Amino acid sequence: MQKQKTPVPLDHAGAWRVYLGGRRIRRLRGLPGDGDDHFPEEWIASTTEAAGAGAVPGAGLSRLRNHPERTLRELIASNPTAFLGERFFRRYGGNCGVLLKLLDAAERLNVQVHPNRGDARRFWQLPFGKTECWHFLDARKGDGGLPVIYLGLKENVTPDLLRRAFESGDSQRVLDCMHRFPAATGETVLIEGGVPHAIGPGCFLLEIQEPSDLTLRLEKTTTSGTKVPDELCHMGIGYDAMFSLIRFPGLSSDEVRAKWFVPSLPLPPAPGGQITHLLDYNRCPYFAMEQIDVWDTFRLPQEPVFYGLFTLSGEGELSSGYFHCALGGGDQLFIPAECPPLEIRAWSPLRLIRFFGPKV
Repeated sequence: MQKQKTPVPLDHAGAWRVYLGGRRIRRLRGLPGDGDDHFPEEWIASTTEAAGAGAVPGAGLSRLRNHPERTLRELIASNPTAFLGERFFRRYGGNCGVLLKLLDAAERLNVQVHPNRGDARRFWQLPFGKTECWHFLDARKGDGGLPVIYLGLKENVTPDLLRRAFESGDSQRVLDCMHRFPAATGETVLIEGGVPHAIGPGCFLLEIQEPSDLTLRLEKTTTSGTKVPDELCHMGIGYDAMFSLIRFPGLSSDEVRAKWFVPSLPLPPAPGGQITHLLDYNRCPYFAMEQIDVWDTFRLPQEPVFYGLFTLSGEGELSSGYFHCALGGGDQLFIPAECPPLEIRAWSPLRLIRFFGPKV
């Protein structure tokens, strides 16, 4: 039985997606194979089940590395106050309220829009929308062209203009309604509910989001030519309701960059390591994310809140009380609220991501 004060090592969870990718995820974990497939995402410390095309029961749920028959969601449900913290549980119940994904796109993703919390309650009777945030790890040039970000509608785009572009079946007309930016390694971009967005081929990123899989599509075919069924485009609410979710009016390119591109904030170095805020609660109350660089022995400050840890690169060791485990590329852990402080030792320079649920 898992002790509530012990870090929880997790296995790797994924879900089938309509787009291709995934090779750099396998490379990060040291697995063989250079090809892409329909498993281009890894879900990290996930208590969220995948929905949509190709989803099977249990897809996307993280499992305990030492007890793969058990999910993290089941473990937390066994004692949510201890795992999530009393203050968090009083406010949010037993749901972690956050999901982190590792995403490697070999092709451009469909233009998408997600509901905010109000629309998620109104149309799906769900407590969470799908505000999300991207942090770009790498941007490779591929057969599909340069890696780019499509974000927000241009100033002159009206609801009628966007609707006619979608109904034409011409994806380029939809893309022409949106701002386009180069995708840059190390950049962080916030995508609020109601804002149309897409990434181009070659983007390798972390996506932190509210814990839902509510994705509405503003294109009727994928970039590889697969037809997207109506039900998958509007997720059962119909096209009139889908277009009512979209945020108008549009903004200028400068306004989009100022509003949704988030500068990183490095904290002063501490003995053995450094924390950089990638997204904090001042920009988004739904989740927060940090980068942790460790070059020696680093003691990680601990507050009475739970969080997830994901190892991007390097090798080392983590300890907490009597708990010890090795760290390497792709390793992930859930850290309970009652866990003692962590000490991280780097055998080679370590880079980790720490992420938190909603602000308490």
